[in-house]
Amino acid sequence: MTERSSRQEDRTALRDGASIVVLKDRCVLLVRRALPPYAGLWSLPGGKTEANESARDTVRRELKEETGIEVEIEGVVDTVNIVPGEGDGDVTYRLTVFYGHPTGGSLKAGGDVEAAEWVHLDDVEELLMTPGTADLIWVAAHRARLR
Repeated sequence: MTERSSRQEDRTALRDGASIVVLKDRCVLLVRRALPPYAGLWSLPGGKTEANESARDTVRRELKEETGIEVEIEGVVDTVNIVPGEGDGDVTYRLTVFYGHPTGGSLKAGGDVEAAEWVHLDDVEELLMTPGTADLIWVAAHRARLR
């Protein structure tokens, strides 16, 4: 049994990425994913880190591509692992989740998202979201209020 687990771990690659909780006027910027995994669910903007790119650079690039919004990063919410599910391939993503506020740009869905919207914090719990997203939003909202 241990041998089988080891083989599974060897086949699973670890890939870095980043996402961000962007807060403005008691609203959070969310995107609806167009591609698997989690196609059709609301999530935080973000994506995979490219070669020689820092997590901060990744999140700025992905945010601009997916939403048209530019951001000032205020801090880190958490680092989370997204473990592959059945049919999702053999890649585990390690995401650095930042929080910040918008500094420019115009909201427009782009890249690999179906929609990008400012959602009032009171409405977050009503959306179908990727696992753990609501918890990250609440932690970020709490930390942003402390500044």
